[in-house]
Formats: sequence, structure tokens, C-alpha cells
Amino acid sequence: MSYGIELPDQVDNLNNVLEKQLSLLSDVRDLIKERAALEKDYALKLQAIARKAAEKRSRTAASRVVGDDAVKAHSEDLLKRNTLESAYTMLIESYDASAQDHQNFGESLITQIAQDLKSLEQKKEDLRKKEMVAFQKALADRDRIYGDRIKAKQKYDEDCLEFDGYRQKHDRASDDRHADRAAKQFESQKVERLNSKKFVFGLVKSERCSHWLIYFVILGSPSTYITTIAVANRVKHKFYAEDLPALENQFQHIQTSLTTSLHKILRRSHQLQLQLISSVQYKLSLFDGTLNAFDPAKDQELFIEYNRRIGPSAFTEPGDYVWEPCPGFYEPEEMSVETEPKIFLQNKLARSQTKLDEIKGLVKTKVREVEQLFQVVVLYEKDEKMGDANEAMINLLDAQHGMMQLTTIETALEGEIDTMVGALGDDQGAGQPHSFKPSSFSIPTPCGFCKSSIWGLSKQGKTCKACGLCVHAKCELKVPAECSGAAAAGKSQLRPKATVSRTGVGAGSTSSRMSVATSASTTATPTISAFSPPSASAGNDGPEVTILFDFVASSPYELNVKVGDVVNVMEEDDGTGWVKVKNESDEKGLVPAAYISAVGAGAGKKPVAKGGGVMKQKQQGSGIFVRGLYDYAAQGDDELSITAGTQIELTSVGESYADGWSEGIDKSGKKGIFPSNYVERV
Repeated sequence: MSYGIELPDQVDNLNNVLEKQLSLLSDVRDLIKERAALEKDYALKLQAIARKAAEKRSRTAASRVVGDDAVKAHSEDLLKRNTLESAYTMLIESYDASAQDHQNFGESLITQIAQDLKSLEQKKEDLRKKEMVAFQKALADRDRIYGDRIKAKQKYDEDCLEFDGYRQKHDRASDDRHADRAAKQFESQKVERLNSKKFVFGLVKSERCSHWLIYFVILGSPSTYITTIAVANRVKHKFYAEDLPALENQFQHIQTSLTTSLHKILRRSHQLQLQLISSVQYKLSLFDGTLNAFDPAKDQELFIEYNRRIGPSAFTEPGDYVWEPCPGFYEPEEMSVETEPKIFLQNKLARSQTKLDEIKGLVKTKVREVEQLFQVVVLYEKDEKMGDANEAMINLLDAQHGMMQLTTIETALEGEIDTMVGALGDDQGAGQPHSFKPSSFSIPTPCGFCKSSIWGLSKQGKTCKACGLCVHAKCELKVPAECSGAAAAGKSQLRPKATVSRTGVGAGSTSSRMSVATSASTTATPTISAFSPPSASAGNDGPEVTILFDFVASSPYELNVKVGDVVNVMEEDDGTGWVKVKNESDEKGLVPAAYISAVGAGAGKKPVAKGGGVMKQKQQGSGIFVRGLYDYAAQGDDELSITAGTQIELTSVGESYADGWSEGIDKSGKKGIFPSNYVERV
């Protein structure tokens, strides 16, 4: 019999009942303390408090036995079926019939019963709060993944609209001098859209029918959105099929421990009564009978009977999420397996499989830990001399909560992998992945994939140490897994799969990518429009982040961190909610992604055009002038030097040149670019 199976999605109800059961500890403790205080007029006072307890019990017993939301009507006779309530009722009746006591007995009640009840109540209340925190955390994790799906949907809609805008610009600019740039932008956006799938919408009856058909052929559905739907569905199913039942079973275990401990305390109280009050032996023998009849399983079975929901009110798991195409696009739920989108999926699949291997190892370790802790709890509950059962229970619950989080990550990764494998089939890449590491670039460097500039100290680029290929962080997953430096060693490290085989990516696309890295090494001195590899770069450390909350590692794969620690990100969050970091002591491990915050990126970056090249304009002066605030030395032929106080006339492009950069003409007539935050308008 299990709450998780018999009472699905009733965590709040179980928590409410546990609170009511905890209140019983306070009720019993109050009763014992008042009993101990009856030195004078013992009989009358004892009778009075017994009646008081009986009235209080009559008001609260139903809530403890069947809860406040029972699906069936109940009566006073039903409450007698609860073995714990029956014992408590008999305890009150024995007090009413026992109008005698003395000081020693009262002191014994205080020192041996009341204090134990208070301690038990505090410990079990702490356990109840821990359970609710775990429940809220599980809800938050689930809702975060739900939110990722919503964000992916919004991003997908935005991409569709953005693509349509580029198409319109391309259409309008066909006879314009900006046609080349519009075409590049449109082609770049088309490639980005192909990171999902190809889908033909249909023909449009117009004079430019064929032209419109091309735009609709390249429309795609982002694989990220499809993946987040699968992940959300997997996590949703796990939440209702595994996490909630596990939490409810934990509540059941706490209830059992609570009622069992209370039973033991009541039995000790009973033994004191047998020793000190022989005159009430008959009533005490009746009480003994009710205590012997105590059965936590029977009480819980009664609770299930009156809370099992059937028929229209029965619990059903929410339906799965489904694909929702952007309004007006009418696209099916498919991933593109064209060359470039396929490379993206292959790289993401390899990364997810590696991460899944790590998580499976963590889960396996955590499962063994849970099994061992459970045996400790059972041992301590049987023999209190062996150790503190409550402490063992806390350790067990913490381990179970940690395992729940890990299995949620595992489920999300498996859902992601299954989705991508379903699209890729056996074609999962060449098996020679690049070993990209975050790098800083003190001078502009061409990206080995998109050929645009990588520049800045905020580590926006990555370098493969094996073959020397440099790419943007955003381009990492777009590069084929055909590292020339990896050779056979790379293949030997692949994660084996019994049901999936890997094949290489097309040779044409691979050679074109690798040629970029080769030609990059022969470039001339860099400027904003002429790139070469960096003459120096930072080490392999990733971007610095600040720790927002304390985190205590629960496995060898995790890392202890404290609020305010500055660490380097070695592996970014790939959707699992964890990042791999390194601290100042070169210790590495996983921490929750939500526990970190990026450190400021520092100075601005030089602009690079979206089409992959440098933005070049030939506009004349606009008549708008700016004044230099600080001195700035040009870093290349395409830049202007600034002297504080001198004026520069903006071109027609001006402040719109790129983020953080403006274009202007100095007093000598030279046109160039300069940092926008070094000047102010006149």
C-alpha cells in the first residue's frame, strides 16, 4: 500500500493531514503537562482536563483521520476505526476515571513524556517543512522547463517574423544599391532557419510566383522548440509518475515514523501509570488494549479509503504538449536534416550523450546511497540505541531529493537525445569532435565557421586546441565533428551505443569548414576589416561568474561553492540546469545554473556585420557633430583617433553603425569608426 500509488497528486492534502497529526503531539503534551500540575483537587482537575481534551479531540479528530477534503461522508463511529485515535480516546477516558496522582508521577510525566513529545514534534515538523521545500523545488524545476518551452515558442515566432522581414527587405532592395547587403542578410537568416527543417508551404498566385515559393521552401521550425516540447512532456510525465508519488511516499513514511514514535511515547506514559497508580489498573488495561491495536498501515488504509477519488473527480495526468506552428506558417513537426542543420543536431546530440553518461553515473551513485541510508533508517527505528533515527531520516530524504533532481535531468536529456536521434537516425556525425575551450581574443580573429570577427576579452569565442580552429561560441555547434587533430583518439572516446551507429558528414561541408581554419593563419596585421588569428589569448579558463547561493555537493561530481565565490565556467548549461565550473583551487565540478551570475563583460566590443563581414558605409557627412570626451587611439586603418574636445561629423550611418560604435569624418576628411561612449553630441 502506497500513498504515491493510491493517492496521486495529493501532496498538499498529505501535508495538511501531517500538520494536523503534528498538532496532536502538542495536544497530548498539553494534556500531560496539565495532568502533572494537578497536585490539589486532583480528581476534579483531572476530570476537567480530560473533558477538555475530549472536546478538542472531537473537533480535530476527523481532520487527522480522513483529512479536510474527504470524498465520503464520515461519522464518529468512523473515527473509532482509526487505531491511533482510538488509543488517544482511551487515554482521555482513563484520565477521567483516574482521579488520583502524586508529585513523583507528575514529575515523571514532565521529564519523560512532555519533553519527548516536544522534541518529536519539532523533529517531525522540520521533516514536514523539508518535504514541502522539496515539493516546491520539484514544482519550480518542472515550471522552469515548462517556461523554457514557452520561451522557445516565443523565440520561434520571433524568428519567423524576423525572417519574413529580411525577405521583404531583400525584395525591396532588389534594384537598390543595398541589394548585396540585403541579399547577404537574407542568406544568413535563411541558413539560421535551416537549423531546423525544410518545409514547402505552397505556391502563391502572383506575378512573382517562383520568387515567393523560394521563401516558403526555406522556412523551418527551430529544433530547439521541438526539443523543449519533448523535454517538457518527459519532465511532466516524470513529475506526475515519479516525483509526486515519491514525495507522497515520503510523507507516508514520515507519518508512519510520527505515529510510531508517538505510540512509543504513549506506551512509556502508560508504563508510568501502571507503576504509580494501581487503582486504575482496569482502565489502564483497556488503554493497553487500544495501544496494542495500533496499526499505522490500517490507519493509512482508512485515510486512503476516504480520500481515493474515482469517477469524474479521479486524477488524470495532464495531456502531452503538442507542436504549435507559428500563426500563418502551417509547418509540420519535423526537424530539418539538411547539411548544416544536421551538423548542429549531431554536435548537440554528442554533447547531450556525454552529459547523459555523467548524469547516469551520478544517478547510480545516488541510488546506492539511498539504499544504504534506507537500511540505516530501518535499523535505527528498530533499535534506538543504534543511533538517531530522525537524523538518519533527514539524510535519507536529502539523498532521495538529490536523486529526484538528477533523474529529472536524466529524463530531460533522454527526451532530448531521443528526439534528435529520431531526426538523425544512424547519421550521427564523423565521430571526431573538436575540443573547443573558451578563449579571449585581444585582436580580431576570423571565425572558422561564419568568417566574421571574434574579438574581446569577455571570451565570446572558442578555440580547438587539437586543430587550432577558432569559432564564435554561437558557431561551436555548427562546425562538423571532423577535428583534424582528434584523429583516431577522438573516435575511441565516443560513447558506445548498441542501437545507433554514426556516419560521417558530407565531405564538401567539412572541407570548407576546415579550410577556413587553415587560411586564417596566413592573414595580415589585423584591423576591424582585416582579420588574423590572435597573437595571444587567455588560458582555457571559461568566463567568470559569481555564485549567488551556497551549494553543498552531494556527490563526487559536484562542487562546494559559497555566496560571492568567483569561478570559471568550464562547460555551459546545455539545458539540463547544471554548469561545470572551476574554483580558484582548480577544483572542478557541477553546480546549478540558477546559482550563478555572469561577471561584467568589461569594455565594448568592436562591431562585426551580421552577414559575416565588416560593416562598410560610404555615406557623406550628415551635419551632426559630436565632441570627444576622452582620448582614443585608433587600433586600425578603419578607425578614427579621438582627442578630447575635438569635433567629428557623423556620417548618414552615424550612431547606427553597430552596437557601441559610430561612424564619422574627422577634421582632416578621413572617415572611420570610433567608440560611441567616447563622445557626446554637440
